[in-house]
Amino acid sequence: MKRGCLFVILLVAVLSAQAQKVFTLIQNKEGKIIAIPKYPDFEFNIPKFAYKSYTPASTQELDMKLRGFVPETPLSVDERPMDMQIQSAAYRPYFNVFTPMLQKVSPMALDFDETVLKPLNDNLSFMITGRQFTWPGAGGITDISPQFVWHQDKWMVSGGGFAGRFYTPFNPSPGFMGGFNTQVSYNATDWLRLRAWGQYTMYDKNNDKNSFVIMNPSYNHTVVGSALEFKLTEDFGMGVGVQYEFNPIKQKMERQVLFFPIFGK
Repeated sequence: MKRGCLFVILLVAVLSAQAQKVFTLIQNKEGKIIAIPKYPDFEFNIPKFAYKSYTPASTQELDMKLRGFVPETPLSVDERPMDMQIQSAAYRPYFNVFTPMLQKVSPMALDFDETVLKPLNDNLSFMITGRQFTWPGAGGITDISPQFVWHQDKWMVSGGGFAGRFYTPFNPSPGFMGGFNTQVSYNATDWLRLRAWGQYTMYDKNNDKNSFVIMNPSYNHTVVGSALEFKLTEDFGMGVGVQYEFNPIKQKMERQVLFFPIFGK
């Protein structure tokens, strides 16, 4: 009997010790024993990897050389004429991050001719035109021209001003130009239109001897003239007329006979 009691006591002690590993035994005020389970702590041994271990040893030396490589920038001299060089302000009137690259290709890469028309009523409109043209070796021009255009039935009358700057090999920096112009046209028939125009141009400084300004027909000049325009097909016509242009060297108006094609309606 004593052996049985002793065995039971030993068994209870072993179970109690085993339970204390899994549970926490707490005795409350009433003398009752409460078992609270314990949460085991697990340790995970995750191997550590360094990014260098993935870099093949055969490429480490090459990578080091590439990181320390500094390209040499050769000193180049622009041998083009002065009016075709990138440093010329005539070819960069507006800021553009691609300007140096485009001008390396062609000085005419940034040329434009844009027109915006805003109707004010049924007969009157406001028009503004911006343009930039470059002639390699002969200079360039950049200007803006606001105009009011009135039309009714067969009549059309326009007038306004213009301002901008020009550049030629004879002036070291872009010069100012400006003036006023007007134009009148009348559609006499379906195939005949009468046109007349006039323009007064002002240049800064002494450009009366600048042959590039005087001889280039694309520059603005002081002129007055008229012409007859004949419509031959729906998209093509011909014009003939006469124009008087002011020659600042001779200080007089010179007559010019005009004969020109007309494209479009």
